[in-house]
Amino acid sequence: MESDVYFARVDMLPDIIPPLLERIGFMDEIEKGEYVGVKTHFGEEGNRNYLSPKYIREVIRVIRDKGGKPLLLETTTLYRGERQNASSHIRLAKRHGFGDLGAEIVIVDGEHGDEYEEVETTLPLVKRAKIAKGLKEISLLLNLSHFKGHMLTGFGGAIKNIGMGLAAKGGKLEMHSLSKPRVIESECTGCGECVKYCPYNAIRMNKVAEITENCIGCCGCLSVCESHAIRIEWEEESAPVSKRMAEYAYAISLNRKIFNINFLINITPNCDCYPSTEKPFLPDIGLFASRDPVACDTVSLLKIEPQLRKIHPEIDPWIQILHSERIGLGKKSEKVINL
Repeated sequence: MESDVYFARVDMLPDIIPPLLERIGFMDEIEKGEYVGVKTHFGEEGNRNYLSPKYIREVIRVIRDKGGKPLLLETTTLYRGERQNASSHIRLAKRHGFGDLGAEIVIVDGEHGDEYEEVETTLPLVKRAKIAKGLKEISLLLNLSHFKGHMLTGFGGAIKNIGMGLAAKGGKLEMHSLSKPRVIESECTGCGECVKYCPYNAIRMNKVAEITENCIGCCGCLSVCESHAIRIEWEEESAPVSKRMAEYAYAISLNRKIFNINFLINITPNCDCYPSTEKPFLPDIGLFASRDPVACDTVSLLKIEPQLRKIHPEIDPWIQILHSERIGLGKKSEKVINL
């Protein structure tokens, strides 16, 4: 049975958020005094495409009005930058306007990203998922995703925001373990930006960049190489990352009620982890919301797929959706209800 997915136009923001949360059933699940997790992205330094705090403020107000205790949740990153540890991540979030919304900011995998609990599964690829330990106290979660393209998985939406976004560092490492990049020597200019960026000192310069055995596969170097000389074998390495990411989303959803909203606003070619602000490749579309992350991502992807295929022709964006459906995370849907 297809899940209902609700659609709201951009011009209905921010007033549409409370009725949208009502229609997907989120409001009915808030209990007085209960912690309610709100997963979003606080943005990267130099990148302004993250969801505006004004939308998050409306969500926080709704939760507080219902008697819930909202917490803004995020995790640390594998790659070097201000989001690599909790202290600087929180400072960045506050600079970006998330500090005065009426909710505590919590980096749920600890200061260095090494605080996690292992969740055993019977999934094909991920047998023991390393999930951020701070999620243990959160049974109700609102997943707010900036829907956009992605250089490794084709797109990032509800599934990625849960699966990659709430895994501890060890979980992110497991998902990225096969996505090893390589340098096209004839195209490398020797600028050294990738060497400075790499969090694990896995790139050295010898006339051209060389990737060493220390590489953990985070692929952050792809985002800083202006000459596009660093690449991965997409057909071999994109699929395992997408599938593991889906399985992490499944593991995180166990014993939790998760509701999802995809914001198809500032639809950029790549993720919000890019160190610079990219130009959108489509006009703003609106919001899709559902209890089912697979359904939410399906209708969102269908809206942008033709243009997305031109940007990332080498990546199959349906892998994460089809694998998510296969393992029971949710079901594809084309049933959209306009608000």
